[in-house]
Amino acid sequence: MSATDELVALYEQWRNLTEDEGRSIEAGAWPEVEHFQSAKRRLQPRITELSQRIDAETHEGQFRAVVESLMELERRNSSTLVRKRQVAEEQRLELDQATRNLRQLHKSYVPSSRTHWQSYS
Repeated sequence: MSATDELVALYEQWRNLTEDEGRSIEAGAWPEVEHFQSAKRRLQPRITELSQRIDAETHEGQFRAVVESLMELERRNSSTLVRKRQVAEEQRLELDQATRNLRQLHKSYVPSSRTHWQSYS
C-alpha cells in the first residue's frame, strides 16, 4: 500500500473515531469519549510520518479538503463538549444551592445538642 493510500485509510479512521466521539459526547458517555481520543492519539504519529513522506504539493492538493473537514468535526465536538461542561457546571451550582438550603432548614428545625449544653454552662 502506498503512503497516499495508507493516509487516506488513516484519515477515514480518524473521521469515524471523531464521529463516534461526537455521539459519545452528546450521550455523556465519558469512558467512550476517552477511548476514542486515545485511539486518535495512537493514529497521530503514523499520520505525521506518512504526511512527511508525501511531497507538500501532493499532500495539499489531495488532502486539504479532507483535513479541513476533519478539523470542522473536531471543532464541532469541542463546542459540544464546552456546552456539556456549561450545563454540568450550572447543575453543580444548583445542587450546591440546594445543599445550602437544606442545611439552613435542618438548622432551623433540628437544634444541635451542643446549643443546649452551652446555654446551661
